[in-house]
Amino acid sequence: MAVGMFILSHKQRRNLCLLFLAMNILQIILGCGMTGSSLYIIIAVSPILHSQRSEINFAFVVTGLYGTHVIFHWIVGIKICEKCFRQAHKKSTSNLFLLWSCLGTNTVLNLLIVSHFARKMNKQLSRSIKQSIVTGMSQYLRENIWKETIDTLQYKNECCGIDSYEDWHEMKWLTKYHVDVKSETVKQFKGDGDILTLPVTPWSCCKVDFPMQCLHDPIQQAQYAHIWVDEPTIVVNSINTKGCLDNLKRPIGSVTNVFIFLSSMVFISHLIIFIISRILYTSTRNAILLEDPEGKAPGWIFGRGDCGYAGGKTLLEIMESYPPAEEHEKIEDFVEGSENVAQKDGFEELNNTVITIKEFERKVPTRPPQIEKRNEVLTKGQFPSEGIKETKKSKELLKNEKMKMLKQATSDTKK
Repeated sequence: MAVGMFILSHKQRRNLCLLFLAMNILQIILGCGMTGSSLYIIIAVSPILHSQRSEINFAFVVTGLYGTHVIFHWIVGIKICEKCFRQAHKKSTSNLFLLWSCLGTNTVLNLLIVSHFARKMNKQLSRSIKQSIVTGMSQYLRENIWKETIDTLQYKNECCGIDSYEDWHEMKWLTKYHVDVKSETVKQFKGDGDILTLPVTPWSCCKVDFPMQCLHDPIQQAQYAHIWVDEPTIVVNSINTKGCLDNLKRPIGSVTNVFIFLSSMVFISHLIIFIISRILYTSTRNAILLEDPEGKAPGWIFGRGDCGYAGGKTLLEIMESYPPAEEHEKIEDFVEGSENVAQKDGFEELNNTVITIKEFERKVPTRPPQIEKRNEVLTKGQFPSEGIKETKKSKELLKNEKMKMLKQATSDTKK
C-alpha cells in the first residue's frame, strides 16, 4: 500500500514543482542567514578579544560552513526540481534524486546536532570571554597587547570593566611600581602589600560626550581628588558604568539563538521539501508509465517500486477508479454520437464506419500489453524507454486512424 498517495493532474504537478522551487529558495536564504551571522562574529566581535579569539573563530567557522552546505545543497535542489518534473523517466534522475535526498538529510541531522550543543557552546564562550577580560585587566599595565585590547574594547563599546566600572577598583592591577605609595592621596586608600586597590579606571572608561573633564584617576588628577569624596556622583557621571561582558555576550548569544532557529527552520523545510519532491517525482514518473504525461497519475511518498517494494496496487488498479484522459473521452463521445446518428437516420455507410473503428480498436488496444510489463518493471525501479516509445506510437496511431476514418465517413455521408 502506497503511503501518502495523491492523484495529480499535469497542472497540479506544475504547481507542485513551483512550490518545490520556492522551498529550495527559502532554504538558500536560511543558509545565507547562518553564514552571514557567523561571519559577523568572526569579523566584528572576535578581533576585540585576544586570548579567546581562536576559540570563537573555530566555533563560528563551523556554523558558517554548515550554512554554506545548506546554500550549495539547495542550489543543486533547483536542478533536481527541474529533473523531477521533466525527466522523471530517466534512471539518472532516480539516482541523483536519491543521492541528493540522502545528503540533505545528513546535512540537516548534523545541523540538529550542532544546534543541540550550541547553547552549551554559548555558555562556554561566555566564560572564556569573561576570563579573557579578567586577564586583560590584570595585565593592563604589564603587557602592551593587553592594554591596547582592553582600551579598544572599552572605548568602542562605551563600557568599563567586566560587569561594571567598580571591577577596576577591586582588581589588583596597580602595584607600588606604578604609583607613589608615599603620596598623601594614595595613603587615603586601602592598600594590600605591593598590590594596591585604588578607585582608578583607565582613560578608555571615560564618556566621550561628558561636558566636563573626565574624572577617572584621583592619583593623576590630585587637584580634583576631593571630588571623589565630596561629589562621587560627578565621578560616576563622567565614566561609563556598564560592564563590557554583556556587550560581548549579547551578539554571540543572539547569533547562537539565530543559528538554532534557522536550523529548526531548515529541518522543517527539509521535511516539506522531501514530501513534495517524492510526490512530484513519483507522479511524473507514473504519468509516463501510464502513457499519458499530460494526464493524471498517482504520486506517493513511498509505494510500489520504491526500494524493491512490490506490494500494493499496480498503476492500472489505482487508476481504475478514475476516468480516462479528456482527449480519449472526446473521441469516444464522438464515436458514440456518430453511431446514434447512424442508427437514427439510417446512414448505413456511417454505421459501417463506426463498426470498422471498433474493430480497429480491438486490434490496437488503447492500453497495449506493454503497460502490464511496465507495472512489473516498476517494482524493480527500471524504466523501459523503448517500450514507452512504442506505446506512444500505438496510441498516436489509434487516434489518427480514428479521426481519419471519421472524417472520411462524414464526407461520404454529405455526398
